[in-house]
Amino acid sequence: MSRSPPGVSRRGLVRHGLIWAGGGALIGTGLAAPAASAQGAKLAPAVAHYQETPKGKAECDTCASFLAPSGCKLVTGKISPSGWCMLYAAKH
Repeated sequence: MSRSPPGVSRRGLVRHGLIWAGGGALIGTGLAAPAASAQGAKLAPAVAHYQETPKGKAECDTCASFLAPSGCKLVTGKISPSGWCMLYAAKH
């Protein structure tokens, strides 16, 4: 049985490995919005889980990525000002 270096646990290594693997999976599916927007690519509405109704008080016209009257910096197609998607980020 091998020993881990001091201060490193097997549980910690597994946990960090799963986090890195999960991040890679997000990039592979196109859910890594900052990477997509940095390259100028937009996501399909289905990938962003876009819906034409708000989620509580969160809606597209209060999102930092909304482009009036019906566009988005991150999602393709016509976007309703009262819609919502998982990439929502409130304007500051």
